[in-house]
Amino acid sequence: MKKLSLELHAELEIPDDWELVEHSSGIYVLKIGDRFVDFDITPLVTASTAPDATWSDEDEEFTDDILDMVTGLDSKMEITYLQ
Repeated sequence: MKKLSLELHAELEIPDDWELVEHSSGIYVLKIGDRFVDFDITPLVTASTAPDATWSDEDEEFTDDILDMVTGLDSKMEITYLQ
């Protein structure tokens, strides 16, 4: 068995009324209106080698098999204001 390390970094420019809040589950999430958003990894899969291949997570069993291999996950969200 091998170990794969994957590091993701994303920046979004968001409206001023979106905010970070602590959800009752104890995690910090993005609050958009009356909904709460958390970011997580979801493996996207294709069987095509075409440059314009469609990637999806529709095969739930395969996606779950991949996610079962995740042994650690950490995420951090921070809002900064643009000048």
